Amino acid sequence: QLSSLGTSSEDAPTANNTNDGGHLIDRMQGIGFLSIIEFARGKPKISTSRAFTVDLAYDQKSNGAKHQTNKAIRFGEILRFSLCKEAPLRAWCDETRSYEAVVQRKIAMSLPSLLSLCCCCAGRESRAGNNAHDLRFWQREDSRNWLPEFITIRIEKDRSVTVKELVVKEDGTEEWMTFEQELPTLSDTLFDKEELPQQQILPIEKSYRLDAVVSFVRAKDVSSHSSCEGHHVVHVRAPTDLKGKALGRQLYQIERCIAERAKDRSNDSHLNNNGNDTLNDSANFTLVSGVPLEERRHQVNEQIRKLQEKEEPDQWLLVNGFVVTKVDNSDDVRSFNAKFKEPSIVLYRETTSGAAGNKGKDEATSDEPRDTMVPVSVMETKSISNGHGPNLSISDLMNLPTQGDLVAIDAEFVCVQPEESIISSSGSKEITSEPRNALARLSIIDCRTDDVIVDDYVLPREPVVDYLTRFSGIRQNDLDVSESPHHLVTPQEAYLKVRLLMERGCIFVGHGLSQDFRVINICIPPNQIIDTAEIFHQPNQRYISLRYLTNYALGRDMQQEVHDSIEDARAAHELYMKALSLKEEGKFDDYLMRLYAHGHRTQFKLGVVNDK
Repeated sequence: QLSSLGTSSEDAPTANNTNDGGHLIDRMQGIGFLSIIEFARGKPKISTSRAFTVDLAYDQKSNGAKHQTNKAIRFGEILRFSLCKEAPLRAWCDETRSYEAVVQRKIAMSLPSLLSLCCCCAGRESRAGNNAHDLRFWQREDSRNWLPEFITIRIEKDRSVTVKELVVKEDGTEEWMTFEQELPTLSDTLFDKEELPQQQILPIEKSYRLDAVVSFVRAKDVSSHSSCEGHHVVHVRAPTDLKGKALGRQLYQIERCIAERAKDRSNDSHLNNNGNDTLNDSANFTLVSGVPLEERRHQVNEQIRKLQEKEEPDQWLLVNGFVVTKVDNSDDVRSFNAKFKEPSIVLYRETTSGAAGNKGKDEATSDEPRDTMVPVSVMETKSISNGHGPNLSISDLMNLPTQGDLVAIDAEFVCVQPEESIISSSGSKEITSEPRNALARLSIIDCRTDDVIVDDYVLPREPVVDYLTRFSGIRQNDLDVSESPHHLVTPQEAYLKVRLLMERGCIFVGHGLSQDFRVINICIPPNQIIDTAEIFHQPNQRYISLRYLTNYALGRDMQQEVHDSIEDARAAHELYMKALSLKEEGKFDDYLMRLYAHGHRTQFKLGVVNDK
């Protein structure tokens, strides 16, 4: 999200594009603006634009502040003016064939789910005092929290904007302050033109809660603001219900496992005929942790109960480089009294339950699959090389894997930065720069049907220095935009597909997934990962390759010439099912010992399928 905050309106997708699905970031952060220039004589000029951020404008309030010494200017006033600007300028009039002094109005026509505000006053050298004057609003000593935590924005039918902010007084009481301004009467015919893009239906009102703040911390000479040296830090909100939701999803999965276990017991022919359950008691345990399901369910229920009793506020985190620390007081997030701290970007998130923004605790323990921010339409991306879409029907899109469903995943990489090293004076090799890989192919299989739902070749952002064909199966023409016969996508599109399945609650099955997810640049919750490299691993022993495991456990060879990500994903899923079967029979530990014993005898080389 933060990578898009600096995008100008000229670079943003047009409003017409958003009506056709548009870009994901535009749907979350895009704001439509209407620009009107009215001449004294002649027809007005109207244009539209899209932006991902709102630049806060202090000009009008800075000038007016000279005459308002008794009244402190609030954040809501600055925001209202920034959403409905008026600026004098000279513009060319076609009818009079001359330049005229006019007033241009730039009015917000829609409100996003994520409201990104560029403060336009941090990390610059002071020029004629303008930057320092803008910072004065933030660094007033008489108001510690000039930045409000809750705001409400309303756009009326006449395009006038009203902003409310929740102000906390010194005695701790709260008060809503309203800032509004009526626009001069505009002819309705200005808004009936067919060329104007369709915007949100007015009036529209949205409530927002502060979600993140990016600040610039000056390194030296902070008193005179003559230095631009420094670095950025981020304060981000971590909702308390985040842990509750994760525990709720764990509980849902445990309940499903218990229900499936009960179903298996009822269908067991030995149990029906002899009254003895032939399944080993170890089948009641989870595959990795070894904790009985009933005991784990009790533990999770207890954690959820304690979490609901605490009723703690959301936790703020400070991200300073690689250091992440908890912030005890939200006032520290909104305070800019220290002269070395300057605001850069402020991010507000829309709330669905009023200004308080508190969702019910029932959501944390809901058994229903969660909603996703990523739309299902990301699965329909067209190929960069040939313009064709994926081989997915409408029914496939409607029946995508969801909460608790298994998906097998594998990725292939290419090298975009080689390893660099030097020979030291002692003759030893010292690595000065580690090699860096990029995603080149992504394959995902729906384990319910064994259908391939994603098989994309990915065009890296950087030039490829080594295609690693022996290990990846990728050749140069596979990633050539003009020649590739495959479904070629961008890294962002590949990432969004994985993100969608993660948000739907899918469980990813694969081999060595930590490397795959690191290169994809996504963090998957541990409870949604099943890694066969970890399952078939003994402590203090080497990890076993996928090819060797497949040869030993499944009795077939693979990757004989080059790697194929679809074949690898299927093999990982079969190995997981094999482990489940062995665990159910109570033979998994013995099987793992024999696997390593056979590996040590053969030095983990192929050639022997079964150890007889």
